[in-house]
Amino acid sequence: MSIKVCIPGIAGRMGLEIAKVLLESSNLELSSGILRDNSKISKELSLLEISKEKLSTNLNNSIEGCDICIDFTKPNYSMEILEACINFNKKLVIGTTGYSSKQIDRIEAASKNIPILKSSNMSIGINLCLELVEKASLAIGENSDIDIIEHHHKHKIDMPSGTSLAFEDKIKEAINNKKEINHHCLRIGNVVGDHTVKFTLQDESIEIHHKSFDRKIFANGAILAAEWMIDKDAGLYTMSDFLAL
Repeated sequence: MSIKVCIPGIAGRMGLEIAKVLLESSNLELSSGILRDNSKISKELSLLEISKEKLSTNLNNSIEGCDICIDFTKPNYSMEILEACINFNKKLVIGTTGYSSKQIDRIEAASKNIPILKSSNMSIGINLCLELVEKASLAIGENSDIDIIEHHHKHKIDMPSGTSLAFEDKIKEAINNKKEINHHCLRIGNVVGDHTVKFTLQDESIEIHHKSFDRKIFANGAILAAEWMIDKDAGLYTMSDFLAL
């Protein structure tokens, strides 16, 4: 039996990528895609040939009919999605970034009622880099200058990115929050996402670098995470849990 997936913001950049991967899956099926405006179905969305009955502006109806929701929208709308998932007891995968501390607290509280996997970056490569950054921080973090350098497309709003903040969190956990981390952010062109964490010692430097060539890597990770989540109990999970890192 296929797992039914709801994609809010299906007409957006990541919504489209997730839909493309989902339509190729044998274990999951698109039960609904949520639009903010029915009159603005993009040419790219039309080319996917999704049944019009599966596209809706009704958040509650769309989520009620799914098993799991994959959210890559914006923080305020994401909180509406969260409440709907709680009301209908649905599982939730969150790739949205840019939350306030109050919104993060609400997500953490909601995870006591429903299973939630939250990650600022669904890429398997990025999550492996996070583990490498933790190891490097434990070894040399206290004796290094540490810089996080990122480059994203010009339309990305949050700065630093959620991924850069995840790197910062890993570093500060390793060195007990003892050091200021320098962020350098570029928002130019159509770059999917490049991240470098640079540890500079007196006579050498070490760089951990990840380059994204296609948004499909995030969609692939989200779909794999959704499949993994389907038998999980209430709780807050991460990509590290999924990858068993």
